[in-house]
Amino acid sequence: MNTGPDELTRQQLFEENEELRDSLRTLEASRALVSCLDGGEVFAVALDVLLGAVGESRGLALFRRSLQNSDGVAFRGFDESETRRLRGVMVLEKLVGRESFDVPRVVADGVVHDALAEAGVECGRILAVPMCGSESEQGVLWVFGDRADFGEEAISHAVMVRSLSELALRNAERYGRAKERALVDDVTDVYNARFLFQATAREIQRADRYGKQLSILFLDLDRFKRVNDEHGHLVGSEVLRKLSRVLQECIRQVDTLARYGGDEFTILLVDTGEEQAMAVAERIRRTVAETLFEGGGGRPVRLTISIGVATHPVHGRSRETLLDAADKSMYRAKSKGRNCSVSASDLSED
Repeated sequence: MNTGPDELTRQQLFEENEELRDSLRTLEASRALVSCLDGGEVFAVALDVLLGAVGESRGLALFRRSLQNSDGVAFRGFDESETRRLRGVMVLEKLVGRESFDVPRVVADGVVHDALAEAGVECGRILAVPMCGSESEQGVLWVFGDRADFGEEAISHAVMVRSLSELALRNAERYGRAKERALVDDVTDVYNARFLFQATAREIQRADRYGKQLSILFLDLDRFKRVNDEHGHLVGSEVLRKLSRVLQECIRQVDTLARYGGDEFTILLVDTGEEQAMAVAERIRRTVAETLFEGGGGRPVRLTISIGVATHPVHGRSRETLLDAADKSMYRAKSKGRNCSVSASDLSED
């Protein structure tokens, strides 16, 4: 029996309606991306949406955490053993940014296939969807074709998910910038006291979890009021900016420098005991004393600094007790004549 033109038209309309309904379902599922304000969360949600859209269960998202400057990965459909092996391989191989394509495509081999083979995980064709924000957020969704032979419809879903996800990534970037600025000091561009309190609580929890030590340096410039009185507040602000750069050069990237207020600064030294912290404090003290700061009219200004040192858990187990011990140690350094470093262990001598 021959199929007439009307029957062909009805079949074509039926298929087009089905495609439209699929697209609408994918669009509806993608609404969850709107509320994502973290780049890593965007990639994880986008992976869930894409898996649902193409009817697959296994996939992973590999992305760059811009603020932490580290790689992140989200897994779906793998057992615990596979996830552990894959995580080690993916992060170790630093696969983010090594892909040579910029649009969704189906791949049968490449860096991810090599990583999967190394982790002992089998896979065939992979739907790969690169995603990036407007600044630094970037990564790739990888969906494994266990049931589907990815065709034009899967690519269409991937294009839609990618488009909506990249809008979400740009929103996450803007939110991240705003949040970061709220935690950064306007004068020196280092972290402020608000961030310090958050970071101290977080690092104390980390130190307790892993049985590590954590030290805090409380720093205060000696007689800084004279700089403002003799040279003006604009020069004083420039001195604080240069001091911030000097302090950054004296510590590791994993450490945290914050302006506590006025001419007071605080440094968190992770995985650092009292003896090491005192050595860092002395290095900072000598460096500041040897640095020439620019005063009014180009006249050089020399400054000294007093530093208090406290170590967790020796001198305190909470954020408040640790900061208080470091602060009191700094004032003890002032009372000893300034331009020196004092540990909280010395407070018992009072």
